[in-house]
Amino acid sequence: MPVKIIFSKDCILKNKNIFADTGRFPLIITGRTGAKKSGALDEVINTLEKSPYILYDRIEENPKISTAEDAAMMSKKFNCDYIIAIGGGSALDAAKAIAVLAVNNMTGMDLFSKTIDKALPIIAIPTTSGTGSEVTPYSILTVDEWQTKKSFASDLIYPKYAFLDPKYTYSLSADYTISTAFDAVSHLFESYFSLRSTDISRMYSVEGIHSFAKAVPAIENQIFNDLSRRDLMYASMLGGIAISHTGTTAMHALGYSMTYFHNMPHGYANLYFSRPYFKHMMQYEEEKTRYIIKLMGFSDLDTMCDFFLNKIQKPVLDEILCEKYAALAIIQSSIKATPGNLTKENIVKMYKEAGGL
Repeated sequence: MPVKIIFSKDCILKNKNIFADTGRFPLIITGRTGAKKSGALDEVINTLEKSPYILYDRIEENPKISTAEDAAMMSKKFNCDYIIAIGGGSALDAAKAIAVLAVNNMTGMDLFSKTIDKALPIIAIPTTSGTGSEVTPYSILTVDEWQTKKSFASDLIYPKYAFLDPKYTYSLSADYTISTAFDAVSHLFESYFSLRSTDISRMYSVEGIHSFAKAVPAIENQIFNDLSRRDLMYASMLGGIAISHTGTTAMHALGYSMTYFHNMPHGYANLYFSRPYFKHMMQYEEEKTRYIIKLMGFSDLDTMCDFFLNKIQKPVLDEILCEKYAALAIIQSSIKATPGNLTKENIVKMYKEAGGL
């Protein structure tokens, strides 16, 4: 794991020297409001102590390739030498694409096909507990031409440093806290089941699921305190480390269409498929599935799935949509990492079950 992780209260203020040591002129990447509301942006600016920086605060939810290209042009124009990414997965994933585009003669679409030779160093500061992007070599972008989200990966886009301070999540609403937490736990579940999993990756998954489970009462009551927010940030980080070893599986592949076409938050889109996904896993990985149910503190699969699904507004799908979305899901590489040799017909059934057909 090439990322230096600093997880503590006031970790930025206690490690000001890291910013100066990383470079002289950063491009700060954020969304429109979250970095400011969290307090992280102000702390970073104070830490820079009047050193020059450029702020790009136009990253949207589910960032588009065109946005990354625009920010990379700004970096080139001002000759920025490192990136500070502040925000949720959207800001962090966009920053990774920007770090590559800023120092290579590439288009955004080239990220998915060309070899990456260099990238600007990144300091990642998450303000949500969801994607774990601060510790992964992945960037997920929205590709309108393909009507889906697509990832690219490179060891060069691992952040150099990750500053994790749970206080940056205090400004999040209960609903946003839950949706991002569901993304984190989907990483932990999927990595645990992945055909690429190892004893080491499963160790991270188990520890992360245990930490998430401690926050289940807070999620159920929609009341979060310092401890539950710390548990969720820790789970999110471990989920990122786990999928760095394994990638994701079918849950993510199916969820992309729910986000793209139905505007479902990414975590909710993944757990929308919890029942058909876990029923599939019960068929092919029964021992692992029962262990997860036990780790989560539930008595059976249906009770655990109800816990997730009761928090989610569930779009109703029709057969045409199920066929369309299954065709998009089957081409995702994460399908191949899923136990059970999933076919398009299997995936259509999962969409139908999740969609109420």
